[in-house]
Amino acid sequence: MSTPASNLPLEKAALVRLIGKLQQEQALLSEASAEGMTDIISEKANIVAEMTTLAGNRHRLLATAGYADDEAGMQKWMNEQGSDADKDVWADLFELAQDAKELNRINGLLIGKKLSINQSALTILQGKTGTGSFYGPDGQSSIKSSGRRLGVV
Repeated sequence: MSTPASNLPLEKAALVRLIGKLQQEQALLSEASAEGMTDIISEKANIVAEMTTLAGNRHRLLATAGYADDEAGMQKWMNEQGSDADKDVWADLFELAQDAKELNRINGLLIGKKLSINQSALTILQGKTGTGSFYGPDGQSSIKSSGRRLGVV
């Protein structure tokens, strides 16, 4: 018979994989190149979908057993019926979830920083700076230098 704890090792394994993807994402965000980011995003989405399915199954089993179909219900079930091994995996899940949350927060900050840099670059390229456009309609630089030209005495 399946218990609410039956698939906790699968949930833990999925969460470990998600953390690995978040770490890969962070490494790519720290580099200048974003090559491979699309694959990581897709893989993260697949892992999250798997985790959602596993948690949904756990919640359904909890409800069937007469407990609330949420984490509080799972904790109550653990306290009343969980084995020591189940309790260890459940505790590991909470620790891993905190690690994933922190990695995701840092990745969000890195994404925000990259977006800000890109927006600044676009603003400059679009000529929306206080100094005006870099290039005129003829394609020539419109920035005037107040010094002498190089190579001219």
